[in-house]
Amino acid sequence: MAVRYGLVGCGAIASHHISAIKQTPDAAFAGAADVRPGAAEAFCASNGGRAFPSFEKMIESPDVDAVCILTPSGLHASQTIQAVKAGKHVLVEKPLALTVDQADAVIEAVEKSDVRVGVVSQYRFMDSYRRIKKALDEHLLGRLVTCDASMKYYRAPEYYEKSPWRGTWAMDGGGALMNQGIHGIDSLISLAGPVRTVYGLARTLFHRIEVEDTAVAAVEYESGAIGYIQGTTSVYPGFPRRLSFSGTKGTITMCEQLITEWDVEGCEKPDDVSSDGNPLCGARDPMAISDYGHLCHIRDLTEAILTGREPIVNCREARRAIVLINAIYESSRTGKPVDVRAD
Repeated sequence: MAVRYGLVGCGAIASHHISAIKQTPDAAFAGAADVRPGAAEAFCASNGGRAFPSFEKMIESPDVDAVCILTPSGLHASQTIQAVKAGKHVLVEKPLALTVDQADAVIEAVEKSDVRVGVVSQYRFMDSYRRIKKALDEHLLGRLVTCDASMKYYRAPEYYEKSPWRGTWAMDGGGALMNQGIHGIDSLISLAGPVRTVYGLARTLFHRIEVEDTAVAAVEYESGAIGYIQGTTSVYPGFPRRLSFSGTKGTITMCEQLITEWDVEGCEKPDDVSSDGNPLCGARDPMAISDYGHLCHIRDLTEAILTGREPIVNCREARRAIVLINAIYESSRTGKPVDVRAD
């Protein structure tokens, strides 16, 4: 029997989720809900399914097995908990929560239930990510020395003006790091390993928003490696996300979904290493992404539901980036390094 998905939130990202559901053999679209009058009706008129009058009515329905939570970030944790308590499986867009306490509340609810919850972090499914993970697992780079992430994006002022929840602490939880940079940060620390300490600077240099639009952090990993995290939405015209891992025996660099540098002692450079620095990405346009990552997430959660295994990016995995980002904010406020290990 197919897993029946409901979507809460019919904004731009919903198009990626409905496409993924329709491409997954064991998934079906049950319907949608949105607080904006007529939005769910219009979405369902184009895609099928039932327009639910509210999120609450959706999670009460026996015709819905799982929900995709595509609402503003400040609602993610509470709506995930509501859905879990109603017995629904969940795929929630990033971030899972705005604070560590919120993330822990979600984890507690999930671990008391019998449902599966996945968190969108689509770069985990990219071939380039998996190849770098394999290289690191096999210690091809020797001892890791530096591990860096650069997310130098551009968002025009209208990006924040047309959606007033964006750029607020209450509903966005942060800016260039919590909203845009979290994908790169999740990839970085899932590859480089746990972080020991971080020293961060977060500033608002261009946009008229509450949260940071530019930040940089120095990171020390538990392995002894060091590195930096750089995130901004203020750099015109915007540049692809870049992750780089260097060790005593080699360097591998990933630019969005492409590997652009592979210089490893004793290993031939793969034929598909590309010097093209402009792959499809959301550096300038947040919707300039493919459906592939969301397709992988829907297929992963569907399989997890049907087999009882955990999703690849579960709540505990997603929590790590939330811990680190909030530690960067704390460091910026206090002017002191923050020990991340306690969390």
